[in-house]
Amino acid sequence: MLNRWMTAGILALAIIILVGMTHVYAEKTESEAGKLEQLMKTADTAIDHVDRLVIKWQGEGRGDAKEQAELLAHQLGLQQPERGVQTGHDVYRSEMVADAQHAGILVNVVVTGEKEYYTIVQLTGNEHTDQRLLTTLHEQVSQLLNDSGMKAAWNFAVQGTGATEESGSQLQQIEEQLSGNMNMQAIERYTDNSTASVSYEASDLPIAIKSGKHHLNMQLAVHQDDEKGTNRVTVGFPVITIEY
Repeated sequence: MLNRWMTAGILALAIIILVGMTHVYAEKTESEAGKLEQLMKTADTAIDHVDRLVIKWQGEGRGDAKEQAELLAHQLGLQQPERGVQTGHDVYRSEMVADAQHAGILVNVVVTGEKEYYTIVQLTGNEHTDQRLLTTLHEQVSQLLNDSGMKAAWNFAVQGTGATEESGSQLQQIEEQLSGNMNMQAIERYTDNSTASVSYEASDLPIAIKSGKHHLNMQLAVHQDDEKGTNRVTVGFPVITIEY
């Protein structure tokens, strides 16, 4: 999935998402840690068994991409970034894989032009990851990107497993659970033989992206895995940016 983010089309999409979310974020005064804690509680209502959590910061910057990658890696306790080339762009990357004690951290800085770069900082965890650690790291990344002069935005996704039943039925059950805690309106729906997905407007949630005349705050998807005999449940704020 990370490689897909590096293609020209996906990189352009990431920038569109960033621009779409930045204005909405500017209207919120709550701390980034506080926003994340609220979204975590909402995700806990939707998913009983969490397999994966992903917080993805992204933003455009001006200056030296290598220096930006080295600064972020050093401040976040990562090794010196390695230079690579993907789809014709120089990329500076450093990563620490999640384990029982630590969250996963990825720094990816892509050269997009003369003294221009695009930064992705991704934090990952699972059901064993200390959520207080994630929120602390999340706030730290926010401050680091802000200090470097970047207009950065973030999104959050949680993925887990569900009962073995038709995906549309399980999605309906999750909708009923969530609607008991907040006002939410389904805006966009997609279904096929194995997947059901809905995007919602839910003004109680702290982050959003503009889609047409609406501000989307949350996307929910249930994918039926016939081989494993389980459903994969994914919830994204404001939209899902990982495979489901």
